[in-house]
Parts: sequence; structure tokens; C-alpha cells
Amino acid sequence: MNVIHFGTDSEYIKLTLPGSYSREGWAQASVEIAVHCFRGEISPWVETVDFELFTKQLRSLYESLQGEAEFTPIEQQFTMKLVANTGGHIQITGEAWSLATYENRLSFVLELDQSYLLAPLRVLEGLVVRGVPGAASHVKR
Repeated sequence: MNVIHFGTDSEYIKLTLPGSYSREGWAQASVEIAVHCFRGEISPWVETVDFELFTKQLRSLYESLQGEAEFTPIEQQFTMKLVANTGGHIQITGEAWSLATYENRLSFVLELDQSYLLAPLRVLEGLVVRGVPGAASHVKR
């Protein structure tokens, strides 16, 4: 399993990815969100390609402290957007739905600084470089 954790011990967004994906590149992840006064957990379906573009955008954001990185899987049950602000501050906004874009919805905002990006970025880059067991690659590397 791979764990991608943005935030502190008390306020965070945590994606736990299974050890293998379907041949088509799909897997059911676990997403846990803990923000001021709210906590929730969902199990959205994600594709390997969702992480490839997000990882490139996140690397650019981390190095330049400009721009944004957006994680938007096709099903959109869980989405998040990281935006660089002045002084190394990063704002993460997003939505989590109890089912793919219907029923209950949690909109969240999490403020971090740049230092909280390196650990999840390394996990993501490791996934992209070595690939995911069981999944065929759909994007040129």
C-alpha cells in the first residue's frame, strides 16, 4: 500500500492506494479527510493516469511556489486543488462525495506551507516511476 499524506497529524488529507490495480489501470482508494470540526472517509475509484499529471503539476508547484496542482479523477468523487500563495503558503481545496458526485458532499480547505509537500511528492514520484503492479501504462513517460 502507498499512503499520500498532505498536512499535519490533526488536519490532513490522506490517500491510501492499494498494492495493485486492474489491468485497465483502475483501483479503489481510501481517502480520509480531517479538517477543522469535520472528518470523513470515502473509497473512490481512481486511475493510474490521474496521478501522473498531478505529480508533474505538484513538482512544478513545489519547486517554483507558483501555480497549482489539480487532482481530478474522471469519477470526481474526490477532487483537490493545491494553489501556491505568497510566502510559501499552499491552500488545498476540494470536495469529497459519499458516492460519485451525488448524495452527501464535503467541501474542504486546508492551509499548509511548502514543507508539507515534499513527503507526498516523493511517494507520488515513486508511484509514477515504478508504475503500479497489475496496471498497464496509459500515458507516455
